[in-house]
Amino acid sequence: MDEADCPRVRPRRDGDLVRDPRRSIAIGMAMLAGVAALAIAVASDVEAPPILQWLDDAWRRTALGWPGWTRSAGEAFERLGAGVVMVPLRIVVAIWLVVRRRRWDLAAWLLGWILADVLTAVLKPGLARARPTAMDPENPFTSFPSAHAKTAAQVAIGLVLVASSPWRSRRGWYALAAVWIVLMATSRTVVDHHWLSDVVAGSLLGAGAALLAAAATQLVRDGRRSRRDT
Repeated sequence: MDEADCPRVRPRRDGDLVRDPRRSIAIGMAMLAGVAALAIAVASDVEAPPILQWLDDAWRRTALGWPGWTRSAGEAFERLGAGVVMVPLRIVVAIWLVVRRRRWDLAAWLLGWILADVLTAVLKPGLARARPTAMDPENPFTSFPSAHAKTAAQVAIGLVLVASSPWRSRRGWYALAAVWIVLMATSRTVVDHHWLSDVVAGSLLGAGAALLAAAATQLVRDGRRSRRDT
């Protein structure tokens, strides 16, 4: 996302999350703009969004035609990406950052978490899109965007940002994060709990929130240090 070759490697400081905060903010905003565009398309006709529903239906037919073991794998990913696993993981990362006294990294981690979850909490009931297959009628959660995909992306990208240095190559870490995000997103369509557009939106939302939070936090840190040094 911001991995242009750096002329020199330097020690990582608390809050060193991206190489170019303004560029990362632009990328994060572009991702959230993609979510907004998908949300507008869904809102235009929540039962059959124009063009989008044709793509969703085509992907659904393809995914449901895959071998049976893919559904078992999808169900395993569903359990792995559930709140009972992801919330404790997020808390463990936060505690680790507290113990390491990395308050700026902690702020970015928490802000990305909050931003991703708040946006999802607004969009789900606001659009109230039905899932591909009927779920428990007592379950208040609707289809757009996918919360599993959102959390997978926010956690994966957030971990890359707080656990590695922007002054070294992150290509391998981003590749692993991308694999995780794609597998989680695909799994939600294989078990027929989400449309393709739901998981694309969730993935963009989680990744965009993590990146935007990190870049904004770093700009605030740099601004404070600049004022302090003048």
